[in-house]
Parts: sequence; C-alpha cells; structure tokens
Amino acid sequence: MKIAVMGAGAVGAYYGAALSRAGADVVLVARGEHAEAMQREGLRVQSHWGDYLVNPSVALSPDEAGHADLVLHCVKLYSNAEAIPTMRPMVGDETVVLTIQNGITGGESLAAEFGWERVLEGATYIETSIAGPGQVVQSGSSARIEFGERDGSMSERAEQVREILSVPGIQVEVSTDIRASLWSKMVAIGALGTVVTSARASLPEVLEMAGGAATVRTVMEEIVASGKANGVRFPTGIVDAKFSDAVAEADEFQSSLQSDFQKGGRLELDHILGAAVKLGLDRGVPMPASVALVMTLQRFKDGSDGGIDP
Repeated sequence: MKIAVMGAGAVGAYYGAALSRAGADVVLVARGEHAEAMQREGLRVQSHWGDYLVNPSVALSPDEAGHADLVLHCVKLYSNAEAIPTMRPMVGDETVVLTIQNGITGGESLAAEFGWERVLEGATYIETSIAGPGQVVQSGSSARIEFGERDGSMSERAEQVREILSVPGIQVEVSTDIRASLWSKMVAIGALGTVVTSARASLPEVLEMAGGAATVRTVMEEIVASGKANGVRFPTGIVDAKFSDAVAEADEFQSSLQSDFQKGGRLELDHILGAAVKLGLDRGVPMPASVALVMTLQRFKDGSDGGIDP
C-alpha cells in the first residue's frame, strides 16, 4: 500500500516519518527548503518514541507523487481551495483521503472534489514543529489521530486505515461520532488559539489577566452553542473539561495560529473560530465574544509583518 502525505510540514512529516520507519511505502508532498533537505539528507525526527532518520520518497507536487492508496491531507485549511484540485493524480477509485486538519470543514471541502466515498474526516492531537529544513521535533506523549465515517459506522475502510496507522509513534482511535469529535477539538483550539493571539500573550499570561479566564470560557461556550444549533451532540461537561485541561497544560500550550501570526504568515482564522461563528450566526446563535476576536484579527489573516501593527 502506498501512502501519500499531502502537505508534509511539521504534522504531516512526523506522521509520514513514523509510517516510513515502520516499513510503509510513503511519499511526502512538500516544497521549499524543507523538501530539498529531505530529498538530500532524509528526514530527522526527535520524538517521545526515540530519535531517528528515515528516507521516504519526497515529491514537489501531487502529480510527481502519483497514485496513492491512502492520502493523509495535512495542508493548512486556507490552502484547501488551491491544493485540493491539484490532488487528482493521487486519487483513484479506491483511494482513501483522510483529513487531519484543524477545524470542522476540511472533510466537506475534500468531499466536494472527490465524493464522501473517498473521504474520511479526522483530527490530530500532537505537539510538533520544524526545527530546521528536514528536521521535525515532536514533544509530549500524544501523537493521536482520531477519525471516522460521517455515519458513525465501523466500515471496512475505516478498519483498514486504523490498521495501517497503528504503528509505534502513532495512537489511533476510530470515532463513532466524528462530527462531535471535530467540534469538541474546536472548543479548545477555537477559543485558546484566538484568545492568546488577540492578546499577544501566552496562555498562562491570559489566565492571569483580569477577565482572561472568563473570556476563554465564554468563547468555549459560544462554540458549543453554535455546534448544538447545528446538530452536534457534545459530551456532557465539555466546556468544564476543556477549560480544566487548558489550565493544567497552560505552561506547555502552543497555538499554531499564534505561531503563524508571530511569523507574519497567513492565519487559519476564517476556517477555525471563524467557521464556528459563521455556522452559529446562520442559526441565530449570539456569539459576541467570538465575533469580536475574529474581527480583531481580520486585518492579519492574509499575513502581516510579524504580527506587528504598522
């Protein structure tokens, strides 16, 4: 079985490396210095499961990667409109495309192009970064992929993908309610990442600010209200659980939105909290705190000079 990783940045490269280390036939679709370094010297990984070097195939485009049996879709959400149509050379009649992007809309974008019969929705829980071209660092004991069918069934293809991904360095879970899983993750990342980025502060600093903890909880509650209005069934006590986790892990918390903002890069603003806001407002759900945060960062969503006001 051939596995292609579309968007082999920090997350995609880590999972591709773990699969390659376990003997899978992996091709990483990447670009820039990172891709060039992997082609020349392989991919170096530092992780909770050990440090190692692997030499998977590296392609600069989906056309170069060619047909795959499983595609892990890891590009930033704002790149979907551009990236998804280019993936046609990788996707055949029996190909499974598994999105492990942030947010709640990635599966729908892929299904619009390839059909739900080829798409599985998923989420990942991992702390990883690119330490330099061709070098990925993973921290903590979690490198988990949760995915599932839209109808909650344990299909044959879901079981096959579970078996493929079940290698050292990857924890796998098949969800019987993937919409609830995606929205539950959104409760945390949609609130925390946007609040710390808007505040230009770390999570511990936010929690110590007057009104900081209350703002985080309010945004979490608004996301839950949006999800419920759209038919999502959340676990009982989801806000209490996500807020408690945030407090307990505040010192280690990292936000990809904040990192992109600080680098002056594009932001997944419209596709994470912005998506929850749109879906909520369309259902008549008041979301004043979330709207204010999205508005605060709107001028930076297409990139800026290091996130610094002119």
